[in-house]
Amino acid sequence: MSVSYLVEDEYMLLGNSIFEFAFERDGRLRWIINKSNGENYIKNHYNRWLLKVLDSDNREFSLGEPSFYFKDSKFHIIYKGQLYVEIIIEFSYEDPESLWTLKIENTSSREISDIIFPHISGIYLGDTWRDNILVYPYIAGEKIENPVDTYARKPSKILWDWQDYRYTYMIDGVGTARENDLYVRELPYTGPLSMAWLDYYNGDLGFYLASYDEEKTLTYLRVETPGPEYPGMGFSFRKRVRLSNGERKTFTYGIGVHRGDWHWGADRYREWFNKTFPKVKDITEWLLESDGLIAHYDFRYQNGKSIHNFRDIPVLFDKAREDGIDHLFISGWNKNGFDNGYPLYIPDENLGGENLFRRKIQEVNKKGGHITTYINVRIVNKSFADTVPEDVLTNHIERYGSIDFYVVDPSKEEWHRLILETIDRLAGYGVSGIYLDELSMAPAIGDIPDWIRGYTKLLEKLVERHRDKAFIIEGCSDIYGRYVDLQLVSTFFYWYTSYPELFRYTFPEYMLVDMIYPDYQTMRPSFVSIISKDLIGRTFILGMYPWIYDLKLDNSFDHSEDLKDYLRYFLRLRRIGMNFFTRGRFLDDLGLETNNDIKAKLYEGDGYYMVAVWNKNRARGEIRIKSLRPPLKVRTISLDSTSYRTESNVISVPREPLSLVFIEEEK
Repeated sequence: MSVSYLVEDEYMLLGNSIFEFAFERDGRLRWIINKSNGENYIKNHYNRWLLKVLDSDNREFSLGEPSFYFKDSKFHIIYKGQLYVEIIIEFSYEDPESLWTLKIENTSSREISDIIFPHISGIYLGDTWRDNILVYPYIAGEKIENPVDTYARKPSKILWDWQDYRYTYMIDGVGTARENDLYVRELPYTGPLSMAWLDYYNGDLGFYLASYDEEKTLTYLRVETPGPEYPGMGFSFRKRVRLSNGERKTFTYGIGVHRGDWHWGADRYREWFNKTFPKVKDITEWLLESDGLIAHYDFRYQNGKSIHNFRDIPVLFDKAREDGIDHLFISGWNKNGFDNGYPLYIPDENLGGENLFRRKIQEVNKKGGHITTYINVRIVNKSFADTVPEDVLTNHIERYGSIDFYVVDPSKEEWHRLILETIDRLAGYGVSGIYLDELSMAPAIGDIPDWIRGYTKLLEKLVERHRDKAFIIEGCSDIYGRYVDLQLVSTFFYWYTSYPELFRYTFPEYMLVDMIYPDYQTMRPSFVSIISKDLIGRTFILGMYPWIYDLKLDNSFDHSEDLKDYLRYFLRLRRIGMNFFTRGRFLDDLGLETNNDIKAKLYEGDGYYMVAVWNKNRARGEIRIKSLRPPLKVRTISLDSTSYRTESNVISVPREPLSLVFIEEEK
């Protein structure tokens, strides 16, 4: 049973064997104590409100004074101001997580637009905030060390031009907004946030916050801090709704007061999510055996420049197959080209037209190859706005290169029909896959509450009609990922905070894709060339599917023989470990210890284990696998192969940059 009691009529205390919460009589949270060491997480009372409800004009509703009661081991907070609000907190005796249910009824004449809850603020862990770490679900994940200082520090940026595009890249830090003396980061799920949870920890203690929303409400996850002058972190969710008088909503959240790092939070979120939203589509079989894809955007660029035409498709495939790649990605195939002719998804006559496009795709199919084609499911060129029903288009304008586009409303049936017709046509040409650009990378639009539900419905229709096709989306998402085969995470543009381990471990059954680059290219900034081997190294150990460009002059491994050899070395090893990478369970670095800056990831499959090793500095080093009991049968593979039996769980790793270690426990 839970432990709940009242102290001196001043505080309402509730807790179990793991934690204790204290509420003041005005409803504010006074403390959160982790009973493992008696530490109070809340160390700064800078802003202690728990709930805010706003109307469409951003005016706050008056909640009134709260009342409290306990019933059936549940703690209830009731507000009867301009709205009827009930907060119910429940937990079991030895569980680090408490469930917070918010029930709200609009008893006013104003429409409810935003519900911000639970707002937990003033937290840091241990004696100092400087060793605290935040994992945040930006795309595949971010790992922010010392977020109090990092959020308050203005990041360095560079500008980069390519063709008619101008990009801004952060090369350190995190972009935040300034709001009421706070540094704030608040982004929508899903897109670009991939999951509805975060974890804040210092290695010994952790704080987990999650939204358990079965209705797929448009949700923002907010992180805030006053900065190092008044150290502490604040976390909250914001739900975008439209609630008129008499309408009700219920939302449930989880708060975990746990030991250890973020893996506890990932396990807890996965448990809820997979039970609530089971996976709909299995990854297409040929993708599980595919070494990667070669991407061509150079059929027709936005500016009209064309490097290839449809006659080149089989030639480009033969070139890719020389390196073992059987998957060709084609963009700019449509009328007017890439980032231009949307939504005119018909083969460009200037590139050879529809019949030639179909014939050359089927020619590749006969060779055992696979073609994926590009479409964009977010935007419509303003010049072609008359090709779609007017109510599909929103008043949001986005600029890509030199062209302005309308953002569409993804909940509209007319948009679903247009996309389905496009994919029907592509399937008729014989493509194996379709790439849905921007689906979960670009931000959800806040004034469309049905944003997530709209895209989910579209994906349901696509999979129902074309389950045999491989669907790839830009960005990644737990909700959308249930329907697709690959999710592109593009860690190069947020490299210094990127942490794809977060999504990869939380959902090991999902398959991520990352772009890798040569050390000579002009498409991306020079720092991307500098980290070219690092991108390959991390793609390797995380078992991500490689996205390899072959753009003449701008971005091709053909211009660097050393990197081309390194790419082949990576692809050979990935092929050897394929069964673990694509069918095994990714365990991250749990139970692993390494030295000399060696990075390693553990995989399990059918009682056997594989460790993927990235030894960037080619150091003499070793890994300790604490979770395995000797004696062990070991086989290491890099440039050559070594097999042996050992009575130790400490294994020496090759001094080559990339290697695989296969391990079997003797029975």
